[in-house]
Amino acid sequence: MTSSYSARSRAIEPFHVMALLARANELQALGRDVIHLEIGEPDFTTAAPIVAAGQAALAAGHTRYTAARGLPQLREAIAD
Repeated sequence: MTSSYSARSRAIEPFHVMALLARANELQALGRDVIHLEIGEPDFTTAAPIVAAGQAALAAGHTRYTAARGLPQLREAIAD
């Protein structure tokens, strides 16, 4: 049985990050030092100070999403 896809589904763009991952893997195979950040999954562990800061934030009750526009203090610091 042959399956055909609708015109709408054929128009869906591919997940471009997979092409980046393929290229990164090619470079790595050629001996290049690659840190994989292309799909949001770093290939190294989180640094201890970041883990500690996360644990402290959770213990302090910071367990919800921020406002949609972000934290005002952080926005100001970035703008400065």
